[in-house]
Amino acid sequence: RTFHTGGVAGSDDITQGLPRVEELFEVRNPKGEAVISEIDGIVDIYWEGDQRMLKVSRTELRRRVVDVPEGYEIVVDNDDRVQEDTIVARHPEDPAQEVAAGMEGNVFIEDGQVIIRREDTEVWETDIPANARLRVQKGDEVHAGEQLTEGSKNPKEILRIQGREACQLYLLEQVQQVYRSQGVSIHDKHIEVVLRQLLRRVMIRATGDTEFLPGELVDRFEFEDVNNAVVAQGGRPAKAEAVVLGLTKAALNTESFLAAASFQETTRVLTEAAIRGQRDDLRGLKENVIIGKLIPVGTGFRARRRWAQEKQEAIALAARQKEAEEEEEFEDLELADLDEADLDMTDLSGLAEMGLGPLGMLSSFTSGLDEDEIDIDFDALKDEEDEEIDVDLG
Repeated sequence: RTFHTGGVAGSDDITQGLPRVEELFEVRNPKGEAVISEIDGIVDIYWEGDQRMLKVSRTELRRRVVDVPEGYEIVVDNDDRVQEDTIVARHPEDPAQEVAAGMEGNVFIEDGQVIIRREDTEVWETDIPANARLRVQKGDEVHAGEQLTEGSKNPKEILRIQGREACQLYLLEQVQQVYRSQGVSIHDKHIEVVLRQLLRRVMIRATGDTEFLPGELVDRFEFEDVNNAVVAQGGRPAKAEAVVLGLTKAALNTESFLAAASFQETTRVLTEAAIRGQRDDLRGLKENVIIGKLIPVGTGFRARRRWAQEKQEAIALAARQKEAEEEEEFEDLELADLDEADLDMTDLSGLAEMGLGPLGMLSSFTSGLDEDEIDIDFDALKDEEDEEIDVDLG
């Protein structure tokens, strides 16, 4: 379908059609970017010289009831201005027992109670371009993220002000709007798969006790796992903020260097992977197609899961076999097979494990002697061992 918009008053730089879809997926700053409010409040429009200004202000009333114990005397009056540490009540017999206001504000005394009230005012203001057309008027109530002028919202600003979910919904609605205007029906899930990848990374702001670096882009699921592990050990978690990457940048920041190399900047991606010694676990689709393996979906997923189980079982079996071989070698070890060089006379724990505890005690007495002065007759020890066996059998 083609819609004629001639004569309609609108912004001159509104991008439409497939260029608009590209602009959204690449998360570019839109042409004719709209101004959006950063806080909830009331709109005020005024001029500063030749510049048109817009201000959003919000006033919040805070109230705190001070708990005054029975028998205490109130030492402030109505409408007094107090600070957080101002004393509002004191025990008449023990002046050291005091009650502080706990909050800055004005005092109101009602029915023997001390109430602190304060009005907190938050103001956000911005200049309005001369060619921008306002969508609000003076005195209107607006909410954070609401569009104040004509144009397209910036997805990065939506993410910063309203969060990840609001950014996803906006991108989804805008992309669908382009296709639906041309009579093309696409299920939301196909677009959501792409958007999930665009918003999968976070940028590190404070490293805490983790190994992350400031400004590093990391997978948000990995970020949460590392933070949970650090907190479990009593450390300080890292802090990060959500970021939205364009389609090109998101594809180059994938975990698989094979998938990234197949997209763009092949030489750079492979060079960096070689320098860092990266390992590709082949968990995605593109990297398995490149090397000719089954992709991890459908029957390929079941096969991959079976291979993973067989690999774990093989590793466990190898560990058990190695442990059994070590035990068998230890049991087959006989005293007659040992030479003087095989024994460490100073290793008392090793001698005790071999059943030579008394010999270990002897070594402690002879530790001050030179090794040439010590002569152990292994044949005699063997004969004594055989005699003990004969006695036990008798």
